[in-house]
Amino acid sequence: MSKKLMVALVVLLGVAVLIAACGGTPSSGGKSGSQPVTIKVAAWNDAADSLKAEIAGFQKKYPHIKVEVQYVDNNYTKIMPKLASGSDVPDIIQTQNRDFPAFMKKFPGEFVDITDKVAGLKSKFVAAAWEPVTFDGKVYAMPWDLGPAAVYYRQDLFQQAGIEPSKIETWDDFIASGQKIKARFGGNVAMTAYADDFDLYEQFFSELGGNYTSVDGKIDIGSEQSKQALAMVKKITGAGIAIDIKDWNGRITALKNNKVAAVIYPVWYAGTLMNSMADQKGKWSVMPLPAFTKGGNNQANLGGSVLAITKQSRNPDAAWKFIEYCLATDAGQTVMLQYGLFPSYEPFYESAAFKKQNDYFGRPLYSFFAKLTEKIPPMHRGPIMLDASKPLADMQAAVIAGQSIEQATSDAAQEIAKKTGLAVK
Repeated sequence: MSKKLMVALVVLLGVAVLIAACGGTPSSGGKSGSQPVTIKVAAWNDAADSLKAEIAGFQKKYPHIKVEVQYVDNNYTKIMPKLASGSDVPDIIQTQNRDFPAFMKKFPGEFVDITDKVAGLKSKFVAAAWEPVTFDGKVYAMPWDLGPAAVYYRQDLFQQAGIEPSKIETWDDFIASGQKIKARFGGNVAMTAYADDFDLYEQFFSELGGNYTSVDGKIDIGSEQSKQALAMVKKITGAGIAIDIKDWNGRITALKNNKVAAVIYPVWYAGTLMNSMADQKGKWSVMPLPAFTKGGNNQANLGGSVLAITKQSRNPDAAWKFIEYCLATDAGQTVMLQYGLFPSYEPFYESAAFKKQNDYFGRPLYSFFAKLTEKIPPMHRGPIMLDASKPLADMQAAVIAGQSIEQATSDAAQEIAKKTGLAVK
C-alpha cells in the first residue's frame, strides 16, 4: 500500500470517528439522549394548558427536547384530516379515552406500540384506565386522567329537608330523598337535573359494569345493564325529582339560582362548582354514588383522556419521555392537578399535593375521589363512540319521553350500526 493511500485512509477513519462521536446520523428521538429535537403535542382547552405548563419542568430534565403544544378542538376537526393525509401529523395527540378505540379502527397502524415502555407502569395506574388503550394485549396509548363519579349536594338544602346523606345507599333512597326536597321547597327546588346528552345514562351503565360492544365486536346497548341504566333514568325523571336543564350552561344557571340540590357528575365538575358558584363555598359537599342494590357497586367513570404517539413522529423516544414525565411522575402530576385533571397514576395519591384540604368542599377532595377509583368496572366501548354520541343521546331522550326501552335501544343500535358497519348483538 502506498504512503499516500495509507494517509488518506487514516484521515477518512478519523473523520468517521468524529462524525459518530458527534451524532452525525439523524435522531430517532433521543437514543443518544443529547441531540436537539422538537416534538409537537396536540390537545385542547385545560388539557393543552396543562401540557404547556409542564414544559419548564420537563426541560430541566431533558434540555435537548423542545416541546410545542398545538391547540386543537375536542371534535378532532384539526387532527383527523392530518392523520388521514399523513401530513403535518403531531408527535403526540390527545383523545378522549372513549374515542381512542375508534381512532385505532379509522387509522390502523398509525399509533406506536408502547407495550414494552409501560410494562413497569401498568400496576401503578387504575386498572380500568388500560382498557380503552389495549388491543390484542398491546398498549397503544397512555392513560391520562379519569372521571370517577359521585353526587355533589347542597348541605344546607339537605339539612332543611331533613336528609341524612349517609343513609342514601341506593338509588331508591336517592329518589325518596328527592321527594323530601320537592315537598320541603314546594317544588321550587329539584333533587337533581339532566341534560340533552347521555351522561346520566352512561354513569349508570358504567356503575352496572356495562359494555357498549361485546367481546366479538358487536354493538351491545341492548344488554341487561343498558336496560337497567335506562330504567333508572326513567325512574328518576318520572318521579318528578329531576329537571331538564337542556345543556351545560343550563345546569350552571339552575345551580346559581338554587334550583337544584344535587349533581350526579365526576370529579372534574368540582372545578365548575368552585369557579361558577364561588359564592356557594361551604354549602357543597360530596358523597359516593348510591348503588342499584344495597351493598352493590357504587363506582363509575365518566370522561378522561389518553395520549398517543403517532407513527409519523420522527422522535418517538423523545415523545415517550414527555408523556412519561407528565403522567408517571409526581412532578408532572402536580402540574396536572392544578388544572383539575384527576390522575389515573395511583402513586401520586400519596403526595401532599393530592391530599391537600379543599376549602370549598371542606375536605381533601381528591383523596375522597381516589377511594372511588378502586372498583370502577372496565368498560369495553369498541370503535363506536365517535359515531354513537347522537344516537345515545336520542336514546336517553326517547326513554324519558315515554318510548319503551326495548324500542329505544333497538333504534339506537341500528343507527350506530349504519354509521359504523358493525353488527348488532
